[in-house]
Amino acid sequence: MIIQRSKPQLNKTVGIQILPDGREFPTLEPPWKDNKVSISCIPAGFYRFVVDNTGRFQWFKILYVPDRTHIEMHMGLFSEGCVLMLKQGLLAMQEFYNDPTEIYIVEIRDYVG
Repeated sequence: MIIQRSKPQLNKTVGIQILPDGREFPTLEPPWKDNKVSISCIPAGFYRFVVDNTGRFQWFKILYVPDRTHIEMHMGLFSEGCVLMLKQGLLAMQEFYNDPTEIYIVEIRDYVG
């Protein structure tokens, strides 16, 4: 799965979630603020993620983010560093990523103008 970020904005980071079958759904993250806990989006890169049955929102958890913990992909109106997604996008993700014993990969790409 890929999350392609759009041009940076002062108060948010907008992106597109691209699933293996090509379907696209919007994403929302905090703006880039030097990877500061609870106020910044996470750095671009490749990350492992898992089905989350124990976290706060229990959709998907991104693992091994440098200097960060508890980064999830979930629904919501406010993010403390997580990747917000529409319910439709999360349900579509479950079609591909539904085994709680598997580790999956997401590539988060920054905007390139």
